[in-house]
Amino acid sequence: MLSYIHHISDPKYPTLVLLHGYGSNKEDLYGLKPYLPELNVVCFQAPISLGMGGYAWYPIEWENGAKMIDGDAVKQAANLVLQSFKTWQEQYVQSNEVFIGGFSQGAITSLQILLQGFNAKGFVLMSGYALPEWHEALKSMSTDTPIFQSHGTMDPVIPYTWAQATAEGLSHLKGYTFHSYPMAHSLNAQCLQDIHEFLTLLLD
Repeated sequence: MLSYIHHISDPKYPTLVLLHGYGSNKEDLYGLKPYLPELNVVCFQAPISLGMGGYAWYPIEWENGAKMIDGDAVKQAANLVLQSFKTWQEQYVQSNEVFIGGFSQGAITSLQILLQGFNAKGFVLMSGYALPEWHEALKSMSTDTPIFQSHGTMDPVIPYTWAQATAEGLSHLKGYTFHSYPMAHSLNAQCLQDIHEFLTLLLD
């Protein structure tokens, strides 16, 4: 099972699973707890140690300056998250309702979980994108699950155009919304407020 840090508001409440970005750890997104509505939160830590307290969900290779990501490695990470969540859920909560969210590499892993058809109450995809080979699958996807995608227009790590391409693939879904902000590879106050509103509406 993956290492984790959690907060239990009430075992009967829904849970928000948060997956950190490349080079970060389980403590990172746990810091969002004060900005979230009242629910259970569990932040898992990625399995690949990068040293200096940083972790990754899957390797990133570089070829001629371009990022190369193995889709199978992302799928393995997604399955590990789902297995770990099931074990955690059996130990700590009574509700089967769960939101899946992540930042950057964690958002990409969350999107893979969405593609696998996992029955979540909602998805929060922060500063991530769909791998090019996923685009056709996104366009043919059919789901009513609410999906919140956010991205900074000045992101130097994952270009805004990559997020736009992902948005085009998901735009046909009635529960999908794309939110852009004048920020870099980060979360600003307006983004956090919009995430809070997205989750609060789904909790009512």
